[in-house]
Amino acid sequence: MPYLAWSDELDTKIPELDAQHRVMIDHVNAVHDAAASGEAGTLQSAMQHLIDCVRRHFVFEEKVLEAIDFAGTREHQGVHENILKQLQEYQDRMASASPAEAEELADALGPWVVEHIRHDDLDFGPTVREWLRDAAPPDDPFRKLVGDS
Repeated sequence: MPYLAWSDELDTKIPELDAQHRVMIDHVNAVHDAAASGEAGTLQSAMQHLIDCVRRHFVFEEKVLEAIDFAGTREHQGVHENILKQLQEYQDRMASASPAEAEELADALGPWVVEHIRHDDLDFGPTVREWLRDAAPPDDPFRKLVGDS
């Protein structure tokens, strides 16, 4: 059983964002497994893959927020910057951590992913869906990425 599993309560009903969130959860699971293995190189690689995935996701998400002129875009970008900084700190700490400490650090990653999705990303889901319904031009390429929900 994976450390983290997708839950319907995390569903933004925006297909591309939900797909990216699922991949992020997969990467957190990979970090968790790597920490449990005790292999430092595998752990560092898994952490770097997670950081890269999160960074790409945040770029996409911020484009979504800018496209819909979301009022909380700047605040959300600040949250993203803090998360990336925290992930880098985790990676740095894991580089010199004992296997037990690395597992503790990996255990702490899951809650921030779930909380970010639950408390930050779910907030703008209705605004994106409303924009798609009421304001997005029918031929807008963005519409294809987030669906017509």
